Amino acid sequence: MPLLRLPDELLCCISENLNLERDINAFAQANRHLYRLLNTYLYRYNIRYSRSSALLWAAQYGQEATAQKLLGERADGQATSGYYRIPLQAASYGGHEQIVQLLLDKDADVNAQDGVHGNALQVASFGGQEQIVSLLVDKGADVNAQGGYFGNALQAASHRGHEQIVGLLQDNGAHRPV
Repeated sequence: MPLLRLPDELLCCISENLNLERDINAFAQANRHLYRLLNTYLYRYNIRYSRSSALLWAAQYGQEATAQKLLGERADGQATSGYYRIPLQAASYGGHEQIVQLLLDKDADVNAQDGVHGNALQVASFGGQEQIVSLLVDKGADVNAQGGYFGNALQAASHRGHEQIVGLLQDNGAHRPV
């Protein structure tokens, strides 16, 4: 009997008995029917067993539809791993404004810190992402938060010569630490 003639329940059982996310993904990619049937299961599997790593990937590469699906399945918006350890940082640095907005709408902590990069405002300031800096400030980002490699957002923007961002931060109360 061909695989695709099996009932959907059995196809789901097959995927549930695969041990690796990549194997489930390969099975789901076999054809459109399996993809439609197993795609949501794959997102849930990632959230449960891979600490929402797919959300970090979606934020870093600007994959808004994937981010929406994962957040719809209750992915952890504060998931940590990878180079940018928090999805809001990854989206901020990459200039993915729609994903930044999506994460903030799902209550991502605008001031969440990671030891290397500080917070999303610092990353966006360093990356020259003026629209995102403005969005983060409007959502309550602490313009004087300390942490990360550059110390604060003003220092990160100054280091890269982003004069517009320096002015924006200063207009919103940023100052150099004494």
